[in-house]
Amino acid sequence: METAITTFQRPPRLRPGGTIGVTAPSSAVRSDAFGRGLDYLRARGFRVVLGDHVYDRSDYLAGLDPDRAGDLQALLGRSDVDAVICARGGYGACRMVDLMDWDRLREQPKIFIGYSDITTLHLAIERQCGWMTFHGPMVTTLGDGLRPTEEDLFWRMIMHPEPAGRIIGPTDELERLMDGTAEGELAGGCLTLLCAALGTKEAPDFGGRIVLLEDTDEPLYRVDRYLAQLVRSGCLDDAAGFVVGTVSNLMDQPEKPMRTLRDLWMEYLGRFGRPMISGARFGHVDSPMTLPLGCTARLNAGAGTLEVIGPAVL
Repeated sequence: METAITTFQRPPRLRPGGTIGVTAPSSAVRSDAFGRGLDYLRARGFRVVLGDHVYDRSDYLAGLDPDRAGDLQALLGRSDVDAVICARGGYGACRMVDLMDWDRLREQPKIFIGYSDITTLHLAIERQCGWMTFHGPMVTTLGDGLRPTEEDLFWRMIMHPEPAGRIIGPTDELERLMDGTAEGELAGGCLTLLCAALGTKEAPDFGGRIVLLEDTDEPLYRVDRYLAQLVRSGCLDDAAGFVVGTVSNLMDQPEKPMRTLRDLWMEYLGRFGRPMISGARFGHVDSPMTLPLGCTARLNAGAGTLEVIGPAVL
């Protein structure tokens, strides 16, 4: 395994009237929410540049692998594009990640935003380029709308070079699973994709970091298997703490299991004895928050808070 990045490059902030590139590195765009999301970005005063193949379709993919990689390469490399937001997740990023010329991008950090299948690209950009990236709303997410709190956080995170401060606070949805405090750089994303990266060049290294975990559309036994795989790989051994979201749309099973999601978090993550909260609203939920991967944060699990204490942009 390559040596983990210890100092992440912050991208330049997005300024009013700037240019946002939109690419589809995974599944094909097929919902009206995508168009509404583009309209939303333009209404905010930004110029929007689409990847050449953003509307392509090849079976379940948003076009051919070289075309999707080429779009991402071009938008990340363009000096007149200030941020790149993914159209949606789905599946396919792992098929084109090795087609990227990461060496050409390394010294040009840029705002990059997405979640779900985009976890693969967050891992790749971290390992190959050492950039901070953003686990946050995609164009289709923006098209479905954000609540005022999450909308404000989204723009503050990528437009203001000050620490975002407390972004998770005590709520009825939040559960304090293991008390304690931890400080470290944020890491993680979609549980399925983190497991899929094990054994690859982008395998996660969570030493000293606050690990974010969430997923969607999985039955409980597969969540069990993913957590077992992460634990057995050793990548969680030295994690500083855990911020767990949920598994939205948890799939039904023929027989109702005795275990719950909470049981699995405690069984697999609780063994490390690190601060842990669950129920945070990020990833596959309505109106998800924006989390800066690679940025330093402070978790107070007993109080049920997560505070971003470092700036995410320059």
